[in-house]
Amino acid sequence: RVYGRIELDVSLQADADFELFAANIGTGQSTNEIVTNVKHLGERGRSRQVVRSVLGGKAVGSYLGKVEVARGAQQTDAEQSVKAMLLDRGATANCKPELEIYADDVKCAHGASVGELDPVQMFYAQSRGLDPASARALLLEGFIMSLWDDVADEAQRDTICEAARHALRRIA
Repeated sequence: RVYGRIELDVSLQADADFELFAANIGTGQSTNEIVTNVKHLGERGRSRQVVRSVLGGKAVGSYLGKVEVARGAQQTDAEQSVKAMLLDRGATANCKPELEIYADDVKCAHGASVGELDPVQMFYAQSRGLDPASARALLLEGFIMSLWDDVADEAQRDTICEAARHALRRIA
């Protein structure tokens, strides 16, 4: 059994910016957790949390994220987006995005969804000559890789994407 946990506690003052783009990839009987608490304390703060999970076997992937907007943190712009892809019936995704807002001039949103690979997309990829494993790997890459499109340092982006591809190959 493998257990991994990332926990972030972030406080944002006026005009501060925080972004988290994370992939939670698990297989076998692994348990992976991402826990965030982002506190907007000053005006005009901006935060983005985007998490994509791909879970196979009996893996459990969890995202627990809280955004707190203090009374004086007007014009805060905060967003959480969590999506999970379950590859096997035994896999479990837990998503709990949470907003706690005490200011009235804010733009805050959160959303979570859990699903499976689309059989129509699988059929389409296979009808173009891909074997089932390659079609599945391609669709999973498409689900995950857009997380890092905006990484400016090309070498850094390539390193991150290669690590994600390696992890996806283990479960695809």
